[in-house]
Amino acid sequence: MAEDLVLDTAIRDWVLIPLSVVMVLIGVLRHIVSKLMRSSQTPDAKIVREGQVMLRARNLRTAANFIPSKAFRARKLYYCNE
Repeated sequence: MAEDLVLDTAIRDWVLIPLSVVMVLIGVLRHIVSKLMRSSQTPDAKIVREGQVMLRARNLRTAANFIPSKAFRARKLYYCNE
């Protein structure tokens, strides 16, 4: 019952080796296509700056009860003037 399984060399040469090569090539092709589909556009500096100012203003609003009122007014004036 415990016989060794022997693979014919013709099967190995004409089926398994080409199948392995095709699988490697599909992986490489998939990698290249995913790289091409990714967008690597750099964001506009003005939009990023405005977004950061909005985040800082929101953080200031949430921390209004934890900082002195004079400091809050100074920061509020700074963000409102910009």
